[in-house]
Amino acid sequence: MGRIQVQTEAVTFKPTIERPRNTSGYIASGAYSVSIANVDAANDATVDGVALKIGETISFSASESNGTLGRIEYDATGSELLIISLRK
Repeated sequence: MGRIQVQTEAVTFKPTIERPRNTSGYIASGAYSVSIANVDAANDATVDGVALKIGETISFSASESNGTLGRIEYDATGSELLIISLRK
């Protein structure tokens, strides 16, 4: 009976941690995973135009094996976010 040989390569992801406060901006496209938490004690923020309330966290993950996320815009004016993204 024949043998099947499978070769795999390890993929290394580099985490990036940002803490934008009282500003607006975006997370550039190309990330494999992004988590955003509103860590402010008093004010909501917005992510792609949707309110991220105090204490809330949202996560995005590319579902395809080689897929990546598109650009994600945020507005932390009057607030503070904790953003962690994974890229190759």
